[in-house]
Amino acid sequence: MVELITRNYWWPGITKKVKQYMEECDQYQRMKNRVEILVGKLRPNKVPERSWQYILVDFITKLPVFKGYDLILVICDRFLKISHFVVITEKMIAKGLVRLFRDNMWKLHRLLESVILDRGFQFVIELIRELNKMLGIETNLSMAYHPQIYE
Repeated sequence: MVELITRNYWWPGITKKVKQYMEECDQYQRMKNRVEILVGKLRPNKVPERSWQYILVDFITKLPVFKGYDLILVICDRFLKISHFVVITEKMIAKGLVRLFRDNMWKLHRLLESVILDRGFQFVIELIRELNKMLGIETNLSMAYHPQIYE
């Protein structure tokens, strides 16, 4: 691109300006070749067949502190779109979150088949570890890399 422009024009800092323009250009970003490996095709989530089979979990954060609570845990059923709202603190650890699930979800709606949670891997791993401990499930981790799990 710089070569094409410098055939007819030149000014001090032309290379930097062209690079900045290309990084901001929507059409260029859509059409340029990607060197990184693509993750794979997106797969839609399974469609629930009954209520409280699959749920969505999210947090409403950055709330003003009220009676010691500053965060709301939102649990939404994907079939009926019914939600539970539970007030918690931002410092809540996975153990406390598993107890909240037990007291507010499983008590009312049975054990779930799937939970969609948009938190990081470390948080999810800690959550699963505490869940297994609470249910008496022994967790054995493999040290090998198994790509078939992600396909």
